Amino acid sequence: MNRQIRFILFLFIVSLTACQKQSHILPLLQEAETLMDSRPDSSLCLLESVQSPENLSAAEYATWCLLVTQARDKNYVEHTSDSMIGVAVRYFEKQKDPHRKAQAYYCQGRVLSDLDLEEEALEAYLNAKEQVAQTPDFNLRARINNHLGSLYWKNMNQRESIVYYKEAYQAYTNDSDTAGMVNTLCNVGKSLHGLNLLDSAFIYYEKALQLANEGHAQGQRGTILTSLGNISEERGEYTTALEYYRGALESTDNPKFLDTEYYNLGDIYHVLGKNDSALFYIEKILGSENVFIQCNANRLLYQLAKESRAYDSAFMYNETYLQLRDSIEHVYRPQELERVKALYNKERVESRHYRQMQEDRIRIFVLIILVLASLIVGTFIYSYFNKKLSLQRLRNQEAQKMLDENRRQLSVKNKELSDNNVKLEMAQQSLCHIQEEKDCLVRERNEQVHILKEDNRKQQAEYERKLEEIETQWQEAIGEKEKILHEKDVLINQKDLLLSQRDQRLSSMSKNEKQYKEQIGILTDEQQKTKQEMETLCLEMERLRSEKEMQLQQELKSKEEFSSLCKMYETWQKELIGQNSCLFRIQERLILDIWKDQDWKVFMDNFDQVYPGFIRRLTDCFNLTDREIQIICLTKLGLKTGKIACVLGLGEDMTRRIKSGIRKRCFPTLTTLSLDKIIRNWY
Repeated sequence: MNRQIRFILFLFIVSLTACQKQSHILPLLQEAETLMDSRPDSSLCLLESVQSPENLSAAEYATWCLLVTQARDKNYVEHTSDSMIGVAVRYFEKQKDPHRKAQAYYCQGRVLSDLDLEEEALEAYLNAKEQVAQTPDFNLRARINNHLGSLYWKNMNQRESIVYYKEAYQAYTNDSDTAGMVNTLCNVGKSLHGLNLLDSAFIYYEKALQLANEGHAQGQRGTILTSLGNISEERGEYTTALEYYRGALESTDNPKFLDTEYYNLGDIYHVLGKNDSALFYIEKILGSENVFIQCNANRLLYQLAKESRAYDSAFMYNETYLQLRDSIEHVYRPQELERVKALYNKERVESRHYRQMQEDRIRIFVLIILVLASLIVGTFIYSYFNKKLSLQRLRNQEAQKMLDENRRQLSVKNKELSDNNVKLEMAQQSLCHIQEEKDCLVRERNEQVHILKEDNRKQQAEYERKLEEIETQWQEAIGEKEKILHEKDVLINQKDLLLSQRDQRLSSMSKNEKQYKEQIGILTDEQQKTKQEMETLCLEMERLRSEKEMQLQQELKSKEEFSSLCKMYETWQKELIGQNSCLFRIQERLILDIWKDQDWKVFMDNFDQVYPGFIRRLTDCFNLTDREIQIICLTKLGLKTGKIACVLGLGEDMTRRIKSGIRKRCFPTLTTLSLDKIIRNWY
């Protein structure tokens, strides 16, 4: 017993001596913190040179944990555990040093971010933001806000991220950190870009570019120019985007980013139609180590080869693209497994180190109570295992019962499954029968539609003939009316002449009363005849007016009947288009690609099925080019000018000018109607 007490005292004295020997650690920690910003790798080496840091005092050990975490973060060492930074956080939370608290919370946020614990990381950064507000450390304040913005941006909350990025920019401005200001301006532009506010994002990137040029931050200039090129490309300003991509290539010093710049140049040259230049840049990245770049490059080469009709090369590039796309998820799997294994081994070593540290601290107490506790532990172990065995027997019995019940339920399910299979076969037979009846009904309906189309065409021709006859009759009635009015004017002139003659005669026959009375009687008779003729002319004009009104009513009625027939014809045409899958897809799609010759052939065949004889009649009546016939057919189908322009690969203004030329040349009299309405009603 005396020997054990002496041994315990000896260990206690040794531990006190070891604690005293650690008093030299404080200058080392101060030197490591001094080198943290300028030479983080040297700082990490100094900190890792400390032997048994767990034997330090609580303050020194917490400071050591904080500085090691900070040094690893600055050396881009991925964090795999939060146990070390947890020691620092738990210690400094109890202290009244807001700067140390802010540093501890910030490092905790960095560790939790690497561990993909975003909610916990967000809480840590917010605590750090609250503490750093009480200190003059603008650089730390900027980094905290920058990482808060990155967390919100990662979670697609761009509006909240912009608020924190702007606070980070203000802090970097107060700290006169040009590189930090450029970085935060780029982050604000990135968030605005995510909100599709292209103009605002463009302004922030331009401001970042100006600061980068003034501060000689060439390392960030290439990234900024690439982002400006992306925004310009989305705006459709392809020439401007090309200039930015060229500038980014000239400013890129890191070989890892050259492949991205080459791909951007190749893609923009392809959009501009400069396929040779696009091919020149894309071929440079075929040997890239980045599988994603290779995949996109082969996809673009496939499009270039297809456009140049090099179908063998297009097939080869497409096959390579498909293989790379299918294997992207598997290419890095061995490396991922090795990384996970390395992280696990590292975590296990740290855990073992921590356990060893705890064992060293409690070994003295374990040796004192070991003898007394052995009997108690033995009794407890015996009772524990005895109870555990009894519980295991009960669990085995319950498991056996559950296994029997599962077997019974499995037999019931198998029987139900066989019944369901029989029902499924019967349902399939009935479905086949229904499908045959449906096909029969569709054929009958198509025949009826064809008959109705023929009847409609004949009735339309008959109504056109009747309209021509009504117009002819209307012209004749107008001519007769003009002739009657002319005769009326002649009679009125004659009446005036007779009255003048009557006056002359009255004056000349004033001497001969008898002759005067005779002349008066004659003139009176003539006047009565003239009045009768006038009344007859008025009755005739009234009759012509009533006949004209009746003709107009008949014409309106004919037009209404013709309009109803046209509506019925349009309904039939919509049903026929709905049955034709090719034309129906063309109508329903919002965006169409440029058609090739094969696409036009398929479209014309399907169009002629729905509108039989339309193209033949169009070419018989008018002298049109192939493009004009294609535009008229797409207009007849109901496509808007924007879709027609996409299909032909033309601008909307050019397409409108072509349509206007067709209307002026082929339908010069219908100046008040658009070509769409004319073609829709023309057969």
